[in-house]
Amino acid sequence: MAHAQQSRTPVQWRAGPHLAVSGKTVPMKVCLIQVPYMAGDERPGSARGPDQYVAAGVERLVATEGNATRVVRAERRGPFRDTVSASFAVCRDLARLVRQSVDDGEFPFVLAGGCDAAKGVLSGLDHASTGVVWVDAHGDFNTPESTTTGYFPGMSLAVITGHCYRAAWAQIGNAEPIADDAALLVGVRELDPAERTRLNASATGVVPWRDGQPQADLHDALDRLATRVQEVYLHIDIDALDPEVAPGVVDRPVPGGLSLEQAEEAIRAVAARFDLRAVDVAVYNPDLDVDDRTLRAGLRIIAVLSECIAGSASTFAGD
Repeated sequence: MAHAQQSRTPVQWRAGPHLAVSGKTVPMKVCLIQVPYMAGDERPGSARGPDQYVAAGVERLVATEGNATRVVRAERRGPFRDTVSASFAVCRDLARLVRQSVDDGEFPFVLAGGCDAAKGVLSGLDHASTGVVWVDAHGDFNTPESTTTGYFPGMSLAVITGHCYRAAWAQIGNAEPIADDAALLVGVRELDPAERTRLNASATGVVPWRDGQPQADLHDALDRLATRVQEVYLHIDIDALDPEVAPGVVDRPVPGGLSLEQAEEAIRAVAARFDLRAVDVAVYNPDLDVDDRTLRAGLRIIAVLSECIAGSASTFAGD
């Protein structure tokens, strides 16, 4: 598939006057936090994804009448030296912004260039009782010992479940690991051999995806997770979607992913069972998008998340 790499007029998405859950309008305050980096680096295409969402009107999409929304931006605050140190530097600032938003009674909604932002999100939260739903085409469960490429974002779920980089994570904020059995991976369809072995040996829940269909019952998996935790951080890597829906992502797109309708159903299923503590949408790469398909898919996911956040609006204030 050829990739479109041209400048274009941003897609504009208009929000309705209210967000409603179960027929009831619920006020909320949202802090949209841009993380314009991929593993601490502002040069990759996905680092420009958050800015594209903002240019397309994401603030208006999330904001509703009577509901305040503001946009802030995480910064590295120093030169890029290497991927690991730069990623942690960005996440230190991200943790500060998440913590500040929660203290101000706002919901932290993160738009990130890479999955490595997850450690910054959790560092800003009191997450001792929080689980994670990780929607991604990849496991992100490698460690420095298992990886064959050294790709740091591919360790993101392993970091936040305490399998690697614990000392480094502790330097930026709350580094309490998420228990393996409090994490659920949804949409995965590409794993390294050693990563697969690690995942199979862990208690992490997995709903694999193949040929556009789940290979396990998502609702059963969420019900099992709900016996462990009542609140979750929801991470959505846009590459979980099928490449026909979202071709503009960081890694080589993996066929057989979620349709947009399946992604919406998954998000609503999560929100129906758990209080949402924070959400992030990651790895949209505008340089590799085709006819704004990925942008439109991302905006639709953000709209659905906004509806679901309204239902959790009272759960995080004063954390």
